Amino acid sequence: MVRVGLVGCGTIGSRVAQALNRKYASIARITALHDTNPAHARRLQRRLTPRPAILPLIPLIRRSDLVIEAASAAAVLPLVTQALRANRHVLVMSVGGLLFDRTWRRAARRSRGRLLIPSGALAGLDGVKAMAIGRLRRVLLTTRKPPRALADAPYVRRRGLRLERLTRPAVIFEGTPRAVVRAFPQNANIAAALSLASGAGGGPVARIRVVADPGTRRNVHELDVEGDCGRIRCRIESRPSANPKTSELAVRSAIASLGRFFDQVSIGT
Repeated sequence: MVRVGLVGCGTIGSRVAQALNRKYASIARITALHDTNPAHARRLQRRLTPRPAILPLIPLIRRSDLVIEAASAAAVLPLVTQALRANRHVLVMSVGGLLFDRTWRRAARRSRGRLLIPSGALAGLDGVKAMAIGRLRRVLLTTRKPPRALADAPYVRRRGLRLERLTRPAVIFEGTPRAVVRAFPQNANIAAALSLASGAGGGPVARIRVVADPGTRRNVHELDVEGDCGRIRCRIESRPSANPKTSELAVRSAIASLGRFFDQVSIGT
């Protein structure tokens, strides 16, 4: 029986936990929960059978074979590093937290555990990884979201942007994946995943545009990647999950990624 620890027990973490119990109950069990808001952990605990323990981070890692992160970018680096050093497997949703420090890479090389990074809401990531084996010439991602999904971002608040007043789409940010993760930490996981997938081959730094669009109710991502073997262009439209900052597709991607760990057949790059 695989012991699973869940870090982050809000809307997204709860969805992943329930899916794991539904699909893999015969081979896995959630044995520990952790959340900076104890009420979230207690609420999820009551919904799971058998009830997992609520633990601090280090005891949770010790009690787990697989740790699932559904918390925040700020929590990712210490969690991933400590879990890998303890030879645990880790599935990370807040990918943006991996861009600012290489400690986790060293820990991953030395660990018997694996780090799983879902594609999130970004279809085409497997193709980007394949293209990055050769030479990439251009990597561009345009993310378009309803203003309310961006309104609480540090960049928007710092600039005093009144997104609720928009009557037409507006590019409110353009920059590198690192810059967009700092500016929109709860909206930029796909930018981070794209950076990790495309940067391995030493190609160009991806450029990210963030568009606030009052005319859309969906999270829209347009990917344009060109390399020596061809070009990838795709458009993804996903309705928001119960958390408007997160696409429903990103939640389902995390659930699908459990299959890379538990299933005997793995489809996709």
